[in-house]
Amino acid sequence: MKWNVLNKEGQESSSVELRDDIYQAELNDGLLHSVIKAYRANKRQGTHATKTRSLVSGGGRKPFKQKGTGGARQGSSRSPLMEGGAVSHGPQPRSHSLRTNKKARKQALRVALSDKLKNNALFLIDNFDMTSYKTKEVVFLLSKLGLSDKKTLIVNHDNSDFLFRSARNIKDVFISNPSILNAMDILNSKALVMSKESLSLIEKRLVS
Repeated sequence: MKWNVLNKEGQESSSVELRDDIYQAELNDGLLHSVIKAYRANKRQGTHATKTRSLVSGGGRKPFKQKGTGGARQGSSRSPLMEGGAVSHGPQPRSHSLRTNKKARKQALRVALSDKLKNNALFLIDNFDMTSYKTKEVVFLLSKLGLSDKKTLIVNHDNSDFLFRSARNIKDVFISNPSILNAMDILNSKALVMSKESLSLIEKRLVS
């Protein structure tokens, strides 16, 4: 399938051939769910914690006498029944990480790219060459593409600091690299804008 490549003014400059095995993948809800669930789980720190009886200070003696108070008997101030005591069955630090195999992650990326192509939300730019920090250049390009008010993911191959700093203060605009691009980032955006070179790098990554 041929797809137009645009310049930084939003005008057609050339075209490229998109591989059907990458950009015509069938939608697979189950695969996307499992892969994105793993991505989200692996971002969790798992540092949440509550104190058990062994971690609460005090409790060395009986808090009040056994009889005559009118209340229930207590043997320790560290009991979950006492104010300032421990927490029963509370969360403890643990890993939330989930594993997905490489083949599944690659296929999920193909499905996500195919979804953007199907919805005409994929835009290819011949290059993002910038020689200075100019947010207005990025804003101008997005306006020409009709993406001024849409959550947009920009993928560039050379980790340009000029592009990153120029785009980072634009609301709902995010920057990524072909080597770390994943299905979750693509599906979280309304539009995907990629450099022509990034397209080649992603194809090499997916067919290897």
